[in-house]
Amino acid sequence: MADIVLTRVDFRLIHGQVIVKWRQVYQVTKIVVVDDILAVDDFMTRIYTSAAPADITVKIYSEEKALRLWQKNEFGTGRVMLLFKDIETCHRMIKAGLPIKQIQLGGVPHAEDKKVILKAVSLNRKEVGLLKELHDDQVDIVVQVVPENPKLSYEDILKNFAK
Repeated sequence: MADIVLTRVDFRLIHGQVIVKWRQVYQVTKIVVVDDILAVDDFMTRIYTSAAPADITVKIYSEEKALRLWQKNEFGTGRVMLLFKDIETCHRMIKAGLPIKQIQLGGVPHAEDKKVILKAVSLNRKEVGLLKELHDDQVDIVVQVVPENPKLSYEDILKNFAK
């Protein structure tokens, strides 16, 4: 059984910060990306896979396949960093049964309907509602772009959103 050591929402998925910093903090040996669109794009899958060091296994699954593989063998072995491109996908996977107890928001892009919560993380009302549902289900939600920054708690997220 794999150990999910970090669940992160970051629209950039596999990039320098994830590989260099978070990998070291959590001693990650496997990255699992859950994204329906990316899972069927062989070219982009090869790009993301090649972005990781040779000693890191990268798996990119559709939501359906990720759930099936979790139920079958819990993603195999290793220390897993689970990555989602957006909050909605993460929310669906948790509600479908993926046992996630903490979510780290690290890269949620700004858009016209969103409020900046912290540099690199902006949320709209729908996303805040989804996070509230997860929080009410005892999922710990934090914002932390890089390990050197302090964590912003769920309560702080709500305060910044209300500003």
